[in-house]
Amino acid sequence: MNLKTILKTSKPTIFRVGETLYSASPVPTIMGIVNVTPDSFFDGGKYNTTDAAFEKALKHLEDGASIIDIGGESSRPGSSPVSVEEELRRVLPLIKRLAPLKQNLHFSISIDSVKSQVAYEAVQAGADIINDISSLSMDQAMPQVILETKASCILNHMRGNFGSMQQDFKPYQNVVQEVQNELLSSAQKLIDLGISREKICLDPGIGFGKSLQDNLELISSAADFSNLDFPILFGLSRKSYIGKIHALETSDRFIPSVVSAFITALGGATIVRVHDVASTFESFKLLEAFRSYDSI
Repeated sequence: MNLKTILKTSKPTIFRVGETLYSASPVPTIMGIVNVTPDSFFDGGKYNTTDAAFEKALKHLEDGASIIDIGGESSRPGSSPVSVEEELRRVLPLIKRLAPLKQNLHFSISIDSVKSQVAYEAVQAGADIINDISSLSMDQAMPQVILETKASCILNHMRGNFGSMQQDFKPYQNVVQEVQNELLSSAQKLIDLGISREKICLDPGIGFGKSLQDNLELISSAADFSNLDFPILFGLSRKSYIGKIHALETSDRFIPSVVSAFITALGGATIVRVHDVASTFESFKLLEAFRSYDSI
């Protein structure tokens, strides 16, 4: 296979968010992460106030993000759950502040939560997407909330609980096939309720109860996920798998994160979820230039 073949755009799969259509063609959509938590694994609570988080969200939009993903509960290894009330206290003020800007700045808001009540109230406040990192497994009411709110959704593959998933998970026999099957099973629950597959985005869950080899296998199989006829999201930014690679143990994970996003873009990812929006955007503009070059 030559470079021109590798650079060609995969079959585009649409992610419908309201009237907006996000696609992998010519390059993936960028989702910028805003963690309104005191214990985020990456930014360590740097944006744990509405003002700071709001400025971070605006910077992401300026740098090239089209979706802002807002989270009020950390899923890092060893994290502790927070109450519905506390999570709402963290995320609702930011969503309400950003929502009036959507029409002029042309972006969508995603709420990163496993709690149906948080998801419901976030959509009422202006969120467009429910990003459930438990893939519907931690709150049985979540499918009904997705249906009732008419929100689009992201289903992230995960086994186990936040604090212990890296210690308690069972080894996979075929990680790509098993992750695909479990994600498709969750998606089918929503389809059975009448939710369009264009509004259901699947995330292989890099770092969620998986070994280094599992994560590398999933990332290198991005094209296999893109062939499922669902929009696909990859969240790889600054994750711990990078530090488990030989000679990257002390890396700040910045360059490896951008390269990982680029690899999934080559595989046809619809969305990449990142901390480093500006650098990812630049790498995607380069890919777009190669893909639009007449000789390709």
